[in-house]
Amino acid sequence: MQRWYKPLLLACLLLTVVLAQTGLARDFVGSEACKTCHSDKYNSWKDSGHPYKFSIVQNNEAPTYPDFAVNFEDTWMTDLGDGSHTWADVAGVIGGFGWKARFVGTDGIIIGTAGSKFADAGGGHNQFNFYGGEAHGWVDYDASHENKAYNYSCFKCHTTGGDTSGTWLAGVDGLGTFTEGGVGCEACHGPGSDHIAAPSEDNIDKVYEFVHQDNAIGGLQLNGKVITPNPDGNNINFLCGTCHNRSYTDPINASGGFIKHHEQWDEFSASKHSQAGFTCLTCHDPHKRVIWDGDGITKKCETCHSDKAKTINHAGTSTCIDCHMPFAAKSGTTRGASGFKGDVRSHLFTIKADTASMFTADGSAVKDDDERRAALSPAYACLGCHNDSPDDDIPDMNIDKAAQAASGMHTPTSVEAETQMLPTDYALGQNYPNPFNPTTSISFDLKENSKVELKVYTALGAEVATLISGAMDAGHHNVQFSGDNLPSGVYVYILCAEEFTASKKMLLIK
Repeated sequence: MQRWYKPLLLACLLLTVVLAQTGLARDFVGSEACKTCHSDKYNSWKDSGHPYKFSIVQNNEAPTYPDFAVNFEDTWMTDLGDGSHTWADVAGVIGGFGWKARFVGTDGIIIGTAGSKFADAGGGHNQFNFYGGEAHGWVDYDASHENKAYNYSCFKCHTTGGDTSGTWLAGVDGLGTFTEGGVGCEACHGPGSDHIAAPSEDNIDKVYEFVHQDNAIGGLQLNGKVITPNPDGNNINFLCGTCHNRSYTDPINASGGFIKHHEQWDEFSASKHSQAGFTCLTCHDPHKRVIWDGDGITKKCETCHSDKAKTINHAGTSTCIDCHMPFAAKSGTTRGASGFKGDVRSHLFTIKADTASMFTADGSAVKDDDERRAALSPAYACLGCHNDSPDDDIPDMNIDKAAQAASGMHTPTSVEAETQMLPTDYALGQNYPNPFNPTTSISFDLKENSKVELKVYTALGAEVATLISGAMDAGHHNVQFSGDNLPSGVYVYILCAEEFTASKKMLLIK
């Protein structure tokens, strides 16, 4: 072997090892390859909205959606643009599952925008809205845009294996490529070729902490600090946040009196749930849908907020999320006569019972400063259903009355107060669930207003988290703990309240 060849061979072998360790050597194989071993998760995913974020049109035929998704697909080609289009003009459909549908022409441009090659270029009438199984009609999406190409900057969140190089559409250069239309298994678990060849927990990502290739800041901004991806981490909030935000930065973007869609991560990050250690998995099964009567929500509000659920001074059949997760955001359309009801639920949760606007002066973001922390206004929490429109069932409701009603929604009456006695002693409950993965709830009682510390330690005594440190009111309390970034094992949580101290063990299993 020549002298120069041996070092070169060693260098190539070293590069192969490095690529394998970083995951760069793996290839995307498609969601169908996952079906054999993970049929339950695959079938749930197939009936969720993720696979239909972008559907490639094949053989000049309409994409296929689940039967329960009422999207009025049979009217699309009849009414798109000037009504002259056929599926032969369409290369792909953006959406079509739950909120709206847009159409990419065979030139790679959104049909109805100014850059389209079709006869109705710039004519609009190119986005169909249908949230909730109701036809909300056509709107003019970006009609004046000269080159609204469906390229990487658009499809990075609608496809799997997106790349800035190459092109996904034959005959149209420079669009970028992807390996699968829609958000597939590998969008969240990473390239699966190694895992398919030799299935093991060690050669597939539980959480694929990728960063989009056009991300100028290199991660996600939270409270002014940029969080970067960890190839060995399992930060589910980071993964979901790469798509469920609009700018990678933490202002909650707004426009036209509504929070913009794709802002759930920003909202959640500003909420008390996030501060308490919740993750997206605390309440969501990511393989299942929420809309169309799906069962993707895994936790009830009452589990942690039993005191609030016990006292709800609201007539009728409204649920917790009707008020605390109102439709304060808009993807395709507004609904009703109030002007305060969009088509996407908010993840801010907290309602500030006043008449002030929840938005900044220019309306571009949700206000979040020392004067007003990010929170919902009664305008959206209440007036989405109750307003001063003559068509509403409660015509005398307005923002002043809504704020007043919201301020006492969970306040017990004198009779209720007698039955909701304060604890007679201090107590620390066993966490639930236990074992847990990755989030659990810890309950405790305070017989009087107290200075409280609640901390979590490893079995060897190393502190891993401070859940509470400060004054708290007497009563029954719950706090969430997430072991998302911790290894499996036994942990100890210790409560100190005035002269009371107690500890209990809990088991994290991943």
